[in-house]
Amino acid sequence: MKRNILSVFIAIVILSMSFACNQQAKKTENNTTSRTKTTTQISEEKSINLHDKLMSSFNPNWENEESSPTDYPDYYGGSFIHNNGKFVVCVVGNPTQHHSKISAILETDDFLTETCTYSYREMMQVMDKIDAFLSDPTIPANHPFLTHFAGAGADVFENRVVVQLTEMNNAAIQAFKKDVSNSSAVMFKKGEIPVLM
Repeated sequence: MKRNILSVFIAIVILSMSFACNQQAKKTENNTTSRTKTTTQISEEKSINLHDKLMSSFNPNWENEESSPTDYPDYYGGSFIHNNGKFVVCVVGNPTQHHSKISAILETDDFLTETCTYSYREMMQVMDKIDAFLSDPTIPANHPFLTHFAGAGADVFENRVVVQLTEMNNAAIQAFKKDVSNSSAVMFKKGEIPVLM
């Protein structure tokens, strides 16, 4: 009987220790995850500050007024914050050469450069042509492009001006290329007309 009680007692002690070790491991894992999130958040905040500093170098009033395409250097292709919180600047041409220019502006090397094909300036020039076309009162409402137009914007990840059409219609695409822009920086995607609330 004493052996059975002793065996049960030892089993309870082993299970309790196992449970305690499991709980400690989970606490350690949660603390590590919290630290990682905090590190990423800190990195994101730093990246936002770097972005603001870079934009201010192009146009000191960039937050209050719409920038002109010529405000952006011809090597600048846009910027974004990577999933790890790191600031990434897209550049046309030699990333090493442009890294030093951007580093001088930001006063740090704590960012990445990524090569792209189209400059932000070029994308903004295409966007200006789209805006001019859309605001031209002489364009008939039944223009093949207008009847399928759902929206447009410069997409840094695609490194293109993405023109959305309600349906991928060849007549609409050809009309856009003829009457708005035939730039290779434009790509077409199917999209929905935004609902205004």
